[in-house]
Amino acid sequence: MAKVKGMKKLNKAVSAQLAPFGISKAVCGDEFAYYFTDNKVTFSLVEGTFGDKCLTKFFADRFKYDCEFPFVLFLLHEVGHQKANDNIQEDIYEFCLEEKERIENELNDTDDEKEMEKLHNQYFNLPDEIMATQWAINYAKRHPKKVRKMWKKCEKAFHKFYEKNEVWG
Repeated sequence: MAKVKGMKKLNKAVSAQLAPFGISKAVCGDEFAYYFTDNKVTFSLVEGTFGDKCLTKFFADRFKYDCEFPFVLFLLHEVGHQKANDNIQEDIYEFCLEEKERIENELNDTDDEKEMEKLHNQYFNLPDEIMATQWAINYAKRHPKKVRKMWKKCEKAFHKFYEKNEVWG
């Protein structure tokens, strides 16, 4: 199995984009997520997953926002969890966690795309997810130049990472 090269530099480059928001660390992982306990964001290099497509459709349908840079908006959504955390009541947050577990279990048990889309929409409409998405979209609308700059810096880091790993010529 080939060794992955340049992961530390990639993580550092993405972390640099999140540092102004008070996020202490970003690391490549299986999915986009924000971890409250250690103020960390994980991000994925996998593009175009079914869930990603559902989320960008959700941005357009629910918030009337055409997502030009999905990767950055997904990162900002995770920042939104940090920013909105103080505004959610503990019992509602517990409900969200329980629902997320139920939804994840049901997603793991189905291959039906209609059912998967329904479950993703249930997930995206949970109160903590709505608050995080709203924060991200509001930020992106108020700061389009900053979002574009974030994307350019991330894109440059991805290219270097892929070149080191000979993903493309």
